[in-house]
Amino acid sequence: MIRPVKSTDNNLGFKAQQQEVQKPKPDSKILPNTLSTRIHQKFHKTTNAFLEYPIKGMRGDVNSDFYEFLSMGIIPYLAGSAMFMVMFNLLKDLAPKSQVLAGINGKKMALGVVMYGLFKTLSNDLVTRPVAWGTGVDIEMPVQHVYTPLPKERDELANPMPQIQQRKVYDSREFFRKDLIQEDIGPSYYDNVAKKLGMGENLNDAATETTPIIQSIVSMTKTAKSLSSYAWAGLGVGLAVQDSWNGFFNSISKRKRHVPKPGEGFLTKIGSRMKNAGENFVNISKSFGSSFVKACKTLWTGEAGTSGFMKHAGKGWILATLALTVGSTANVIYRARKMGKTANKDNIDKTKESTVI
Repeated sequence: MIRPVKSTDNNLGFKAQQQEVQKPKPDSKILPNTLSTRIHQKFHKTTNAFLEYPIKGMRGDVNSDFYEFLSMGIIPYLAGSAMFMVMFNLLKDLAPKSQVLAGINGKKMALGVVMYGLFKTLSNDLVTRPVAWGTGVDIEMPVQHVYTPLPKERDELANPMPQIQQRKVYDSREFFRKDLIQEDIGPSYYDNVAKKLGMGENLNDAATETTPIIQSIVSMTKTAKSLSSYAWAGLGVGLAVQDSWNGFFNSISKRKRHVPKPGEGFLTKIGSRMKNAGENFVNISKSFGSSFVKACKTLWTGEAGTSGFMKHAGKGWILATLALTVGSTANVIYRARKMGKTANKDNIDKTKESTVI
């Protein structure tokens, strides 16, 4: 016999099953193209390239992808640069009687490695920024890409931790992130591009009409950026080998050092070291600026006592680098606007007879 349920039963209670409250997952988004964003992205990619991605690859992780493989390209770049800087300063010790090695200035060669990477990186803006102003397409537009990793085992629990990759909207020419442009910026992005390219305003479908031109701009800008960056990298090496840097090297070797005194307290020692560090930073910075200006002048005018090709080689390299940067950038903007102006023109000659199919 089934006993009826009565509200007077004290042992009876109903309650809703408690559900686990899940935190909202982060979404992929376009980031502002600022210096802080670039530093954050570069730091994120570099640290993961050394600490995380190699381990995943060696383990055969199912979530190890092509992005991580490309990111690890920074490892041989930095390791090789450090190796060259060390070797340049150890050559004399390895072969102290060699007359050839005796003429090598290890400090200048090490500075050349640093200037090579610095000029190559900073020169990118000389191409990408003007192209962005002239066409509305910024190929360096950063993206925080969020993805859900695949399960590593058959019975692995669901709801894995989302992972983040630091990418760019135009990492892919054919499949750039139209979805994020639509979500974070909207149709106004394509309207602005169409306006800058001379395609007019209030187009029926600006996204569709500007996409082929945007893809061409991406290809041309990446090529111009690559050519220009290596020219500027060579210019950085040329500046680093000038004798004008001797003052900078002397300021480093003669920097103030703390000399402990008998009975000196801990706070006094820390205060003295902080004071020396501040003064050293100011003095070395001033010396670097002065040496850099002198190196630029020497590269332009040539070393004293030189003549002919060697006297004008530095000036020629500077002018060629500037011409390459300006010319390649102007070519991108000119060709992009030419494609935009001819995109909506009616190319059919209405004076001639035509057949409608």
